[in-house]
Amino acid sequence: MTAKFLQGHDVASQLRCPVCRAALSWQSASWRCTGADAHEFPDLSGIPVLLNPARSAFRAEDLVRNARTTFKAPAAWALRLGRLLPSPSRDVSALHCQRRLAALLAGRPVDRRRVLVVGCGDGSAGYGALADVDDALWLETDVSLAGRARIVCDASDLPFEDRQFDLVICVAVLEHVLEPQRCADEMRRVLAADGLIYATTPFMQQVHMGEYDFTRFTHAGHRWLFRAFDEIDSGIATGPASVLVWSVEYFLLSWTRSVALRRIMKGAVRLLLGWLTLLDIALAKRVAAHDGAGGFYFIGRRAPQAVMDARGMIAYYRGGDALK
Repeated sequence: MTAKFLQGHDVASQLRCPVCRAALSWQSASWRCTGADAHEFPDLSGIPVLLNPARSAFRAEDLVRNARTTFKAPAAWALRLGRLLPSPSRDVSALHCQRRLAALLAGRPVDRRRVLVVGCGDGSAGYGALADVDDALWLETDVSLAGRARIVCDASDLPFEDRQFDLVICVAVLEHVLEPQRCADEMRRVLAADGLIYATTPFMQQVHMGEYDFTRFTHAGHRWLFRAFDEIDSGIATGPASVLVWSVEYFLLSWTRSVALRRIMKGAVRLLLGWLTLLDIALAKRVAAHDGAGGFYFIGRRAPQAVMDARGMIAYYRGGDALK
């Protein structure tokens, strides 16, 4: 039996109000909170829109009128061109992480393979070996309707009952949230007692996604964010070579806001220098590369309480200046 990707209504009994966490009930065309304040949330073509208006930067009415939230679905020609040109960044950890997580997930009982994707985007990155785990139940979420999300929600207020998932995937998301620690805590809340987390977050990368970009993390800073998890694995996701290509691209982009010129510059840099990112395959294995990496990954298991303290973080440092 293969993995199954769920729709929002498939998990109706596990949905919770993002404001007060009371249960939600489906009432013909919307979701109504059963709590005292009876908050109401829209449903757009079978996709529940469960946002906390008091905390989220996004509004349900924006999605109703099809306004941009974080990203727009690219035109077909732009998507084809993007696939032809080398990427300015290369996630050299993806295959390793996907295979390791697939083995961990497949080792669980068949009723303990529930996967939540926080920030699924358009799904173009793929899930590799993870998507082939039999009997896994997948639920993709995002703050945008432009991609594959089956529930629209904000990571700072995940609209789910506690301990409902066995694996949470959060790839290239936490740089785009205003409260990354709250989001990490929310992901921990919805994980089962021994649930797994997989996150990748940039460090040395220029602003992307415009006004929806806020935060960066060193390797140690990323670990501190997930200090309530036992570490299974962590390391470089994108290396210094990707940082170099991004830097050249953004040096050129700094000279103009012309959409046409910026597209030409991006294409030229990626065509001429994209091959350099192949060096990250080797660099990701070098400890010194941690100081200038483009971003990091973390795989962890939910712990009963924080497993890292301040002094432990000093000893955790990996990089070229570590004491020998």
